[in-house]
Order: sequence, then C-alpha cells, then structure tokens
Amino acid sequence: MEVHYIEWHVTPFRRDRFIEIWRPALDRALAFGAQAATLTRNEDDTLHLRQMTIWNSRADHERWWFSEEISTLRREAFKYYHKPVDAHWHQPVADAAIQAANGSA
Repeated sequence: MEVHYIEWHVTPFRRDRFIEIWRPALDRALAFGAQAATLTRNEDDTLHLRQMTIWNSRADHERWWFSEEISTLRREAFKYYHKPVDAHWHQPVADAAIQAANGSA
C-alpha cells in the first residue's frame, strides 16, 4: 500500500469552486483502483486543502493522474489554485491496534 498526498493552496474566494470542480476526480480515483480518496481543509488556513489517495500500485495512480478525464479536470481547476502543487508519496510504517488487558490482541 502506498499513500499519495497533494497539498493544494487555493486562491482566495475560490475554494468552493475548486472543490466543486475537483470532487469528481476523487470519485474517479476509486474507479482507477484507489483504496481511498479524501480532501480535507486546514482549519487554520482555509485555503490549504490536503488530498490523500491510497493505492496498491503507483502504476494505478499514474493511470488515473494522467488519464484524459483527470487531465481535463486539472486544466479546469488550474485557475483556482496557486502553483506549484506540492505532491509526495508516503509508505505506511506502523498501524494502530487495540491490545487486550493481558497484552494480547
């Protein structure tokens, strides 16, 4: 499993329009094999949005990101966010687990 983050910095007064345009891209990520796709808003800086997608394969992400439909949505959303977009990969290193009182799961 691999986790991909994008830090979007939206231009003032355009956040809602950006979300409206970009939301279908998140839905399509699932069709391309993403296990999850979310977009969150920073509470302290409401123009800062963080996208997280979880993939079994980077190749699936590339197929999604460079598909004609997502490229079209990026072009449509282009005027609503500051450039450059900060994107990076993470690999899980630990998972939470509930431990029983005697120390076994």
